[in-house]
Amino acid sequence: MTNTDLRSRCPLTVQFWLLGLDARQGHLLLRGFQKRPASQGSSTYVLDHLSLHSSGLSLRQESDLLRFNRRTQSYTLNERPIPAKFARQLMRPALQAHEDWTALQFGEAYRQSQFVTHRLPRLVARSLDAWRHYVRPVTISP
Repeated sequence: MTNTDLRSRCPLTVQFWLLGLDARQGHLLLRGFQKRPASQGSSTYVLDHLSLHSSGLSLRQESDLLRFNRRTQSYTLNERPIPAKFARQLMRPALQAHEDWTALQFGEAYRQSQFVTHRLPRLVARSLDAWRHYVRPVTISP
């Protein structure tokens, strides 16, 4: 899969846009994320084994470290490249837990309202269907 393929239909494109909104609105802190200074760019938000930064995310599972680099649209497991589809499945439970928390905290229609009230970047708009299938909330509709 090429970078264009990943970027144009990647569910993480939407997820990171939403996480950015959550960070600006204080929702990550409300959920229990700890905000830590980063050496470059925005702050890092950490909850349990999940670490979020504007440059990507990392997820520690036992002795494995899974990373997603937004700039290169690449995934590594213990510093070795892995296929996007496999990596996204490993990340899915942690990101799904955040979306489940968000729906419980703010209502099932909250995410949909964000898509309506904010101007979506082109890549985010193109990736909405991929994101909806990825998080699989039955109640989120087009």
